[in-house]
Amino acid sequence: MKILVVSSVGGHLTEIMQLAPVLAGHEVVLVLNDEAALPDFPFARVYRIVHAERDARVLFNLLEAARILRHEDPDIVLSTGAGPAVPVAFVARLGTRARIVFVETAAAIVRPTLTGRLMAPLAHHFFYQWDTLARFFPRAEKASIHFG
Repeated sequence: MKILVVSSVGGHLTEIMQLAPVLAGHEVVLVLNDEAALPDFPFARVYRIVHAERDARVLFNLLEAARILRHEDPDIVLSTGAGPAVPVAFVARLGTRARIVFVETAAAIVRPTLTGRLMAPLAHHFFYQWDTLARFFPRAEKASIHFG
């Protein structure tokens, strides 16, 4: 199975890499929105896209997402956020067979993130990590990423 992991650098990348045991054994392609040291994981390929901050560069991210998705044709697009998740999921939802899986960051305890609110209608499978978010995502499931 080919999994396209989409993440911003920093905490979101650290959080998604807690799922490395689940990702192992699959062809995993990473999409990052900035330069950063890569986690110790055997990624098949790594793409770096423009770092958009809720500005016009998001339009460029849509084009980058289309190019990456056409080339990779993933089975799953997986993300915990932040910004690059939305354009990649939007393009994937419109033009690919990929299932979109989003995990709301563990840092969102009381209120959902903007990315979470935008990803909820795009994701085929949406997970939140705190009971306090259940009322915001009635179609989602609770799951937790354990840091260890």
